[in-house]
Amino acid sequence: MKYMQGMVPAWISGHTYLFGQAESRTYISNEKAHTYVLLEGLASDLWKLLCDDVSQEELTAWVQENGLSDQIDGFLDELAEQGLLSDGAKCEKAAVFEPLSRDASGEEEAQFIARMQDWIRAHHGLYSLFFELTYRCDLKCVHCYNPKDMSSVELDVDMCKRAIDDAYEMGCFRITFSGGESTLHSHFLELVAYARSKRISVEIFTNGQRLSDDKNFLHSLLALYPYRLCVSLSTQQQMHERVTAVEGSFDKTYSLIRQLRAQNVNVQIKNFLLNFNCFDCIKVKQMAKEVGATSLADISLIPTIEGDKKTLQFMLTEEELFRLYTDPDSPLYVGDGFSPIDRTSRMHDAPCSGGFSGLCVGPTGKLTICVSMPLPVGDLKTQSLYEIWSAAMRGDPECALYKWQKLSLVDYTQCFKEDYCAFCHFCPGMGFLENGYLKKSDVLCRQAKVRMKAYRYLQGKGSVKIK
Repeated sequence: MKYMQGMVPAWISGHTYLFGQAESRTYISNEKAHTYVLLEGLASDLWKLLCDDVSQEELTAWVQENGLSDQIDGFLDELAEQGLLSDGAKCEKAAVFEPLSRDASGEEEAQFIARMQDWIRAHHGLYSLFFELTYRCDLKCVHCYNPKDMSSVELDVDMCKRAIDDAYEMGCFRITFSGGESTLHSHFLELVAYARSKRISVEIFTNGQRLSDDKNFLHSLLALYPYRLCVSLSTQQQMHERVTAVEGSFDKTYSLIRQLRAQNVNVQIKNFLLNFNCFDCIKVKQMAKEVGATSLADISLIPTIEGDKKTLQFMLTEEELFRLYTDPDSPLYVGDGFSPIDRTSRMHDAPCSGGFSGLCVGPTGKLTICVSMPLPVGDLKTQSLYEIWSAAMRGDPECALYKWQKLSLVDYTQCFKEDYCAFCHFCPGMGFLENGYLKKSDVLCRQAKVRMKAYRYLQGKGSVKIK
């Protein structure tokens, strides 16, 4: 049998669920090749044994017990051909990524992840965990929602590692490290390496300043094979630095994106739309396509965590929204491929996937539903992540997370009563921060009205007067 310990290389992420059962399943992300693989049944169990680096004797016994002696070498060859096995490859000093295929990080990936999330959720697992590692940041973005009086706060490194341990036991496939500026956490690389040691797929949210300044730091990060780096950018220097309020920030971010894509690193260019930069999202989308990255335009402007609504002064006007919704080159276009959402049969669904597929840990150790829905459901200073999740899974009526999981859309009594509600990109966190628990979001209502007007305009049904 062609087997030696350490055959699963550093660039592989993945998790095995229901080991030893007929329904055993493994999801694998090849971070070097930017591809996904699903293994089931005995193939899934065998993968788990390979990841656990069992001895030759243990593996041989398992293969014989399951009658796979004639198939094992062919299976190992097939895995090696897909870049999932190697002859003891270790973490490299300079990571080597392969070019993204045309479908990588696109619709095919989104569909695979959606199916994975649904399966993990159905089996009471946690798909992802989002860490706000610190409130510290080297930019001063005008729309930032983080508390300004806590800029020195960062998540305790041991608490973070315990949460990663628990997340792994709960089936976590992907961890996102964010901030503030995630790379400014004093143990950032150590925490990324710790998550990767458990083969958890890691995504990084960053403004790119430190990664641009410190090449050794960047190389050390890439050698851990993160799944993706999400970097915020406006394509014009003056506009970008009007957002960040830091001179020189544009050149660092722009050059970093180019450098990452030259190395075939998976990059998503994030573009937060404010009323003075909103039409730049079309150029960001074009730039992303040119360099082989994906892009995300975000209009979910929210009050600060402290409840200050000063950020809303940068909200897009109705005219700006309408132009973006009706421009075929805009990432917000509501023409071809867009459909209103019929929620009639889904009113007993959960408000969102937050609290089910994912959770968020803040810099102080507070556990919330999501970074966009900062409803506290626990504190890692007093309870472990696993204890909180287990209490919710067994239906503990005193558990705040369980109380959230019992909610459905029907509990949002202010919502889903108007025609324009079918055009709402509903987010419970927006209403929570604007108006309180289970309240509607005035910002989302306004966007939905304009989106409906734009959709009907494009459908040839005429415009609808916005109330």
